[in-house]
Amino acid sequence: MFWLVAQYLLLAFVVIYATSKLSYYVDELDKKTHISGALIGGVLLATITSMPEFITSITSTMRLNEPALAFGNVFGSNIFNVVILALADLIFLKHMFFNKVKTQRKTNALVILMYILFMIPLLLSGFTGLDYDSFTFDFLISFNLISLAIVIVYIFSIRAMNNDETEQSEEESKLSYQKIGVMFLLWATVVVLSSIFVTIVADQLGDALSLDASFAGAIFLGVATSLPELTAVMTLMKLKNHEAALGNIVGSNVFNMTIISVVDIIYIKSDIYEELTLGGSARENVSYLLILGLINSIILMLALVRKTSLSKVTYAIPSVLILVAYLIYIGLSV
Repeated sequence: MFWLVAQYLLLAFVVIYATSKLSYYVDELDKKTHISGALIGGVLLATITSMPEFITSITSTMRLNEPALAFGNVFGSNIFNVVILALADLIFLKHMFFNKVKTQRKTNALVILMYILFMIPLLLSGFTGLDYDSFTFDFLISFNLISLAIVIVYIFSIRAMNNDETEQSEEESKLSYQKIGVMFLLWATVVVLSSIFVTIVADQLGDALSLDASFAGAIFLGVATSLPELTAVMTLMKLKNHEAALGNIVGSNVFNMTIISVVDIIYIKSDIYEELTLGGSARENVSYLLILGLINSIILMLALVRKTSLSKVTYAIPSVLILVAYLIYIGLSV
């Protein structure tokens, strides 16, 4: 157990250091190209920082045959991502950065829509007897119609981020395109590889503690795979690139939800949603994750659309509520 913890901490340090370097070059790319910070953070950076979730979800389903672990990993990571945003908001409270960002409202609305799509069968099953199997469609390959809907929503989210208009930085990067590109690829590779190894160790920790698969995915894997987002947000907040910081979190959550759809399409043995139709602790825990994820996304939306003339105490309420909701989930799941 001690050796597992030591490995986890060492790999976590590598992830944090590499992501801080990656975030620096993301900020330089933003200054150099003047591309929307929302698009850079929400698509480019978010895709890289979400690679651990993607690889872990595929591995847990295809190799370990543990769909519950994939669900817990993705939804748990989403929840922790928003918690990261809330923590960063409180740490940098004087910036009141929710009042400064003008993007990601449409994209966050699409995250809320994704949560609702995943929850539909769970809600209907209590009244009509329908479950996820009722939405399975066979045409050359077997996939769930909800997965198809999620992919479509993800495409719309990219368009929404591309159309977001952000204030361009007055600073100009002194680095060349070549150096930015090479260093970006270098640190992106380190982030992905170290994140993969830390998720493996996190999975072993969950087994050592004999935790439920979905709960272990939500806590150990969810936190481990969110380390890149944690570091990226903190680094970008220090650099005052608020658009990219928010874009990274919201974009990661959209990408994470789409991971379930991709895994569903390539998994040919059976419907990955079958785990949720069996009832038991897996379904209960995923239900908690979906409800909490939806609530946190709604709170985040309210923080983005409210009036900006607020005192710091009033301003901090949404972030505090997000943290409280996460603690409630931990209490319900233990």
